[in-house]
Formats: sequence, C-alpha cells, structure tokens
Amino acid sequence: MILSNTIPTPDNFYWPPSESILCAKLVGKAIIVTWTDNKQSKLHPLWLRDNCCCKECLNQVTREHLFDLRDIRLDLVPLSVEIDSQGGLSVTWPDNHTSRFNPAWLYAQTTQQLSPRDDEIMLWSSADLSEPPSFDIPNGNISDELLYQVLLTILRQGMVRLRGLSTDEAQVEQLATRIGPIRETHFDRIFDVISKADSDTLANTSHYLAAHTDIPTRESPPGIQILHCRVADAKGGHSTMTDGFRVAKDIAQQHPQHYKTLTTKKWCYANRAGPTDYRWEAPIIRLDDNGQPIEVRLLPFSRAPLQAKYEEMDSIYAALVCFMGKANSDDYQINFPFSAGDLIMFDNRRILHGREEFYPKTGDRALRGTYIERDDILSKVREYEQRRQQQSQ
Repeated sequence: MILSNTIPTPDNFYWPPSESILCAKLVGKAIIVTWTDNKQSKLHPLWLRDNCCCKECLNQVTREHLFDLRDIRLDLVPLSVEIDSQGGLSVTWPDNHTSRFNPAWLYAQTTQQLSPRDDEIMLWSSADLSEPPSFDIPNGNISDELLYQVLLTILRQGMVRLRGLSTDEAQVEQLATRIGPIRETHFDRIFDVISKADSDTLANTSHYLAAHTDIPTRESPPGIQILHCRVADAKGGHSTMTDGFRVAKDIAQQHPQHYKTLTTKKWCYANRAGPTDYRWEAPIIRLDDNGQPIEVRLLPFSRAPLQAKYEEMDSIYAALVCFMGKANSDDYQINFPFSAGDLIMFDNRRILHGREEFYPKTGDRALRGTYIERDDILSKVREYEQRRQQQSQ
C-alpha cells in the first residue's frame, strides 16, 4: 500500500488518497504527470519549486515560505523527475536540490475544482421561498454538525433562521464567537435594536424600513449579520428579506442598460448624524472578475447627494428606482414575523433586509445583533469538512 499521505504538503490540511501517478516525464521545461484515471497535469517548474515543502524551503510549523523566488533563475528547468518509493513526485533541480510532492495534494491542486461550492449558490425569489430556511433548536444545543449545515445554508441561500433558542442576552455573542471574531463597528461590538426617541439611526425607531444592506458607508461593509429576537410583543414589525443577487440577475436580463448603470455608476453612502463621518462611494452592484455579482450595497435612507453630470441624472435615478422597486416588491421580497427565540443570520452583501412599521404602545420589542465576516464562515466550513474527511478515512 502506498502511504502517500506521509509525504508533506505545503499546508496542514488533510488530503485523502485519490489517484496515483502512473508516469511522469519532462517535456521541454514542463513536467507531464499522467494519473491512474488517465487525466494529465502539465506542471510548471517555477510553480513546483515555489511549492517545495522541505525543511529548507518551508517553515514546518507555520507552513510559511522560507524559500525566496529571487534565489532562482526564471528560466528554471528541472534536472530530472521520477516517482519515488511512496508514490510521490520527486524533482531534482540544477542546484541538486530535490523536492517531493504528495500525489493526493498534487492531484487536487491540478485536476480538481478546489472551490466547488461557488456554483451551488441558489438564487431565490418569493416564488421559491416564503420564509428563511429554518432549523429548530428545541434544546438550545447547536452541535458542530448542525452549525455546519447552518453555515452551508448561508453560503447557498444567503440566509438562515434558527428557532427555539433562549432569549438570553449572551446568545448572539456565544454563537458569533463559535464562528469567528466579531466585526466591531460604530454601532458597538454587540448592538441592541430597540425603539429610541433620540436615535441616530432609523433601525432604532419604529418606522418602516425599506430593503437595504447595513453600513455601506465603509470601504468593506460587514459580511454577515446576526439578529436575535429577545422580545416580540409589539404588533407589526414583520421582517423582510430580498435576494439582491436574484434581483441583479433579472435586471441584467430585463433592463440591460439599467444593469450597466447599477454596476458602474457610484453612489456615496454617508453617516449624517453624530460625531463620526464615515462615507464611501461604490456602485449598487459590484461584479467579480467573471462579471458576476459579488456585492450589493444599498442603504436608500443614507445616501449622500448624487455627484454626477446633469445629463446622467435621469439614467442613474431610473436604475436606482428600478432596483429598489424590485427589491421591495412582492415578487422578490419575503415577509415573516419574528418570534422570541428566533435568530437570523444573513449575508449582508447579498441579502437586503427591512421591516414593517411596529407599534411600541402595543408591547415591547427587542432585538440584539452583531456582525462577523464571510471569511469566518468559509473558514469554519472548510475546517469542518477537513475534520469529517479525516474521520471518514
């Protein structure tokens, strides 16, 4: 049996045994590896040398590079290549340094899609969902496996609801810190959403709130919001949520000129109360390198005056109203009540949230919330998957 997993890798992750190397040969300066499933990998010598994980080239504890690329020639050509006794790829370089590569790691890096979850994003409208995907937590115990499913749901559908939790004040912080560090903002590390007569934000009033994302006034808005309902006695105040990515997709198909405007023209969002002066300019829809929406940024009631040419004003305002119209329409927006013990987690750069007006004279209402980052959810999901993979072997 080939013990390929005993060969070091450039990281501390577990790479389960997969295909073995059938043959490896030099073709010019490239190394062509053929696997037992007949797939081939064409490996660049600089890439291989850069990922050598021997003690001379890689710190064995931190897994950080010790090797400096400036110490080699950019026209590097391997001296020889072979499959070693453990099935690993062994490459000898012109300075007689030898690098060994774990075949499981090498196969995953060069033949597999390492981020398969990207294509599992599930866009939705009110025709698909009437309320957030939910998990009942009758005993208040969120196991690691359940938390994993909760986090996957956020990655796929952008939101999730936990039901039946306690109304303890510590609930939000306890859950957030299981996932990652709390993202502090000018709204404090942990904030309470309650009705205040002198509030500096509409969230702490009883007013209707249109669909929006939080804190677009920052260069990097918080990635994930957590809101926990502790008291829900007041009438009204139903929560609303809209999949901003679904709205963006439909506008792209139905109103391409509006979509171009929404993805290119910048609005400035600014704090206009209190001593702080946070402001940032960005399009309502930000695209990734593949032209797909990666962020929605919209806080209708906190926009600074538009800075644009007179001739552009009609098109910019028309595009904004188009987006807001869909985001707040029954075709896209879901509407649901908050019950005491409910906890909502959602992607603040994808999901637009809001609420109906509530009536403080009919009873109390208290929510507690905080922010964490998308990175923390992705990291925690990978951590669980690594652990499960290891345990299954």
